[in-house]
Amino acid sequence: MTEILGISYEPNILTVIGLLIAVSFLGSKLFQRVGIPQVVGFIVVGVLLGPSFLRLVPLSLSEDLYFISEIALGLIGFDIGSHLLFGELRQLGRSLLFILIFEAVGTFVLVTAGIWVITRSMYTGLIFGALASATAPAATVDVLAEYDAKGPLTTSLLAVVGMDDALALVLYSLAAAFAESLLARSGAPSLLHVLELPLVEIGGSLLLGVGMGLLLDRIMCRMKVQHDAMAVSIGFVFLCVGLSEALSFSLILTTMILGMVVVNRCPEHGRHIRFTIEQAGPVIYVLFFTLVGARFQVSLLPSMGLLGIAYVLLRSAGKFGGAWLGGTVGGAAPAVRNNLGLGLLSQAGVAIGLALSSAGRFSGYGDEGQALGALIINVITATTFVVQIVGPIGVKLAISRAGEIGRGTAEHDAWASEGSPDGPHVLPPEIARGAAELEGWRDE
Repeated sequence: MTEILGISYEPNILTVIGLLIAVSFLGSKLFQRVGIPQVVGFIVVGVLLGPSFLRLVPLSLSEDLYFISEIALGLIGFDIGSHLLFGELRQLGRSLLFILIFEAVGTFVLVTAGIWVITRSMYTGLIFGALASATAPAATVDVLAEYDAKGPLTTSLLAVVGMDDALALVLYSLAAAFAESLLARSGAPSLLHVLELPLVEIGGSLLLGVGMGLLLDRIMCRMKVQHDAMAVSIGFVFLCVGLSEALSFSLILTTMILGMVVVNRCPEHGRHIRFTIEQAGPVIYVLFFTLVGARFQVSLLPSMGLLGIAYVLLRSAGKFGGAWLGGTVGGAAPAVRNNLGLGLLSQAGVAIGLALSSAGRFSGYGDEGQALGALIINVITATTFVVQIVGPIGVKLAISRAGEIGRGTAEHDAWASEGSPDGPHVLPPEIARGAAELEGWRDE
């Protein structure tokens, strides 16, 4: 029982969902009026409604709604994949590869070195470095959709944030194995021990995503009316999310591969599904980001300390500098090279999940291991709130500087006009080119 303004209030699921959708949506408009992306408004409203202030959304109830986060991440993963046509990726391929490697590995090295200088603990530096390499795609995708962004920077940003978590898993697996050996003073870890996590999680996600994508494509090809395929396609996204969670795979990577398979097998199917998700998704996204805020406790911010401030600054420098250097080496266009790093500042789900995993993983190594686990959870939780506010603003600044705001509107209008009395639907030129070029295959 919660008391607010002298009135007893017993929270329940439907009350919370209705409150979050209505208040968050209206509150986000205040942020849009001053040029701040709506996702920041969702998160701030969540904080205000959560246990830190009004306590209208208790922490226990927001945790009961965690399944909404899984659904949202699955839809976001599919949305990312459905933007990634192989023809466009081939044109950006070399620069994308260099940007991905430089921004992830560069951030890992910079944060590891900086945290080691502060703590004089190599295993602490390694774990924070690995966690820093992860990027949250959810806020990035929401901002790109809000401003109808389209162009080389948007495509590059979607590809990088989609694949970034896979590389972060590899770096974390390496760092955690070496951290364990340092804590146990047992020497260098075995190769199998180092590769076990990325092989299972990434490999399983690839197999599941490709298999489900090929099956969904065959089903959709046999359906007479595109709208009839919507329920099946969204059902496949939910199914991939559930199977990924049950099998401990990356749900974002799985659904991203699902989207890539569908859009590259048949661009019309992939683009049509994506448009439908983008129309239905906002309700889920409002809940998702508001719950991110509602789960945060402002009292944790002081736990950042010098370590947290250093982590945020070093990670930001690593992401921006690494993306710029990778783009320079890879020959990326100036608009991509100079702006992509601004879109990589958000961090949430994967980093928090790995932080919680670290706490359990290192708890068996005595007081040192338990202290490391507690430090990781406190710092990552506090810094995540900071970068989730700054990150979306960075994405908007990036696409604004690159001149890509509003360039996707024509494509949305083309899909929305399907079946209109004015005549048959005509594919946008870039989709038609992709359909002709690709006769055969590609989403937490």
